[in-house]
Parts: sequence; C-alpha cells; structure tokens
Amino acid sequence: MTSLPQLPLEPLPYHVDVVRHLEANEAELWEWFSAEKLRAEQGEAVRLELLKSTYRLDPDAHPALHSAARDVAGTLGLAAPLTLYQAQGSAGLNASLAYVPGEVHLVLHGPVTDRLTPLELRAVLGHELLHFLLLDRWREYLVASQILQAMTHDAASEAAHAATARRFGLYTEVYCDRGAHLASGDLAAAVSALVKIETGIAEVSAESYLRQADEIFGKGHPQTEGVTHPETFVRARALRLWAEAPERGAAELRTVIEGPASLAELDLLGQRDIASLTRRLVAALLGPAWLRTEPLLAHARLFFEDFEPSPGADASLAADLATGDEKLLDYWCYVILDFATADRDLEDAPLAAALLRSDELGLGERFRRIAAKELGLKKKQLEALEAGAAAMVAKAAAEDA
Repeated sequence: MTSLPQLPLEPLPYHVDVVRHLEANEAELWEWFSAEKLRAEQGEAVRLELLKSTYRLDPDAHPALHSAARDVAGTLGLAAPLTLYQAQGSAGLNASLAYVPGEVHLVLHGPVTDRLTPLELRAVLGHELLHFLLLDRWREYLVASQILQAMTHDAASEAAHAATARRFGLYTEVYCDRGAHLASGDLAAAVSALVKIETGIAEVSAESYLRQADEIFGKGHPQTEGVTHPETFVRARALRLWAEAPERGAAELRTVIEGPASLAELDLLGQRDIASLTRRLVAALLGPAWLRTEPLLAHARLFFEDFEPSPGADASLAADLATGDEKLLDYWCYVILDFATADRDLEDAPLAAALLRSDELGLGERFRRIAAKELGLKKKQLEALEAGAAAMVAKAAAEDA
C-alpha cells in the first residue's frame, strides 16, 4: 500500500480543467460570482435557514461530538470556527455542509451519532469538512460550482451544462471521500460509514463490501448512473484504489464517471475537445496543397473563422479519433465527406483522397458505407473509385505542382 498524500489535497484534474475553461470562456459570469458582496448575502441567508430548520448542537450539551469534530478539523488542517446542527424531521443517516465562507456549519441527519462507531463518525465528519476546505481554500472552485448551478437552472441551458455540473459533483464526492479516509485513518471505517449511511444497516463488513465492489467491476467496466453521488460500490472501490494504486484508480475513475466520448452526452470539456479534434481533422484533410482551394478553405472557415492550413503530419490523429462512441465515429466520417464534396470543380479527386485518408485514420469501412448512402453510389461505382483513387490523387497533386 502506498502512503496517503499529504494535506491539503489538491482538487482533481476534472475540477481544475472546468475551472480553467469557465474562467477563460465565461469571463462576465466569473466576475459576477466572484463578488464578495454576493458571498456575504448568501452567508446570511444560510445562517438564518439553519436556525429555522435545525437544532443547534451546542458544545456544552454535546462535548464528545464537538471534541471529535475539532480533532478531525485539526487532522485536516482546518482552523475555521465550527458549528454543529441536527436536522429536524430526518430519519435517514446523513451529514451535510451548509457553506458559509470562513465558517464551518455541519448538519447531521438522523441518528448518526448512535449508529456509527467513533471511527465511522470521524470518517463522515472528514468527508464533510473536506467539502468545506475545497470551497474555502480554493475559491475558484466555489465560483465554478456556483456558475454551473446557475447554468443548469437557466431556461436557455444546454445539455452540456448539465453534464458538466453532474460530473463536477460526482468527482467532488469521490474527492471528499478521501477526507473520510484521512480523518479516520482507516479504510474499513470510511467504507463501512458509506454503506451504513446508504443502507441504514447496523453492522457492516467493509472487507465483504469491497469484495462485492470488485465482483461488479470484474464483470465489466461499469459507468456510474448517479446524478449527485456515484454509487456506493464505485465510491468504496475508488477509495481503496486511491490508497493502494492511485494511478490505476485515477484511470478507472475517469472511465466510470466520464466513459468514452459520446456525441450525445458531451460536457463543456468534451465540446472543447471535439472542436479541437475537428480542427485537427480538417487540417489533415486540407494538408495536400492541391486541396487548399478557395472553396475548401472557405468551407473550413465556416467551422473555424481563424482556420489556417497546417500541412504537417498529425501522428496521433487516428488514435485520438478512435476513442469515441459510434455516433462520434460517424461524425468524423461526415466531416470527411463534407470536404470531399465542397468543391465541385475538383470533380471526384477529393472523394478519392477522402477514401485514402479515411483508411489512414481507421475509418475506411465506416466512411465508405456513409459515402455510398449519402451520395447514392452503387457498389460498382464505389469499387471503381477505390481502384483508381491513388492514381487520381497523384494526378491532382502533379497538376497542382
């Protein structure tokens, strides 16, 4: 087992990428949500709501609980003032953070202190306190989370906004589970606390549940269907791998939360990445000088206003295009077909070049199927074009030289 990382735990790569993207592309929203006045107003509203909806657990009346919370806060390097509450009318086990800048307000739901062992209670407190540290230490994370929340509630929001907010939240829960491990110093306690809170069961074997999680993963590569939290088996396994094999765990977690690129489920980062790949594909298609005609360059600038051809080889393009789902692979083929038919003066030469290029990119069979369907080509026509493709491209290049 590797030693656990030192505090403070850095936000996860997905968090960092989303923050950078929003800061660069949503400058006005970023400035507005960064305003200190807005934070002050929100803080006052949170305090008032807590007074209305909870029972405040004062230190004198609940010394053991406060002692545990202060000890966990010290373990995580947190010095902010801390207030604990018990939610009203809550039967299920849980805990939550009511965020106010510079102040920790933790709410317990249900009989948490009765059902959890001291180590499990430390794990739950550690999870919630890491939520606070993430928001309070890295203020840009707070700004990003508020922007994403606003985007998803906007009537004009796009599916990519919801997908980004969802993944951002899922990664956050996995990140905060690490606080549970650090606070308790015990993987079994962190896992059993997770299972108890999700099931309400009184006795849990963490070792048994981790074997259960491994059994699920042994049957394939599951993707989380969670909206706000990954499934418990995902969280438990991710926590164990973080402690034992962090590089493997990071790769597996990305597969579970993000999966392969899907044209129908792109988040904001996915849109950015697909746009970048599209630009690279268009540059590759227009690499040969004879294909850089005014109509084709004008067509490229419908995709990217600032497009300029870059005839150099792109060695990793084929591998990068192959990482998506079926619809995304079809999309690449349609982009290739688009440029194969955009300059009628070149007749069949661009289509011949597209056949050769699609083979180079590992899209040959798929491209032929799509081209035949969209252009109404019969089998013999396509076969004749394939047979003469290399000669036709060579002739076009020679005439342009």
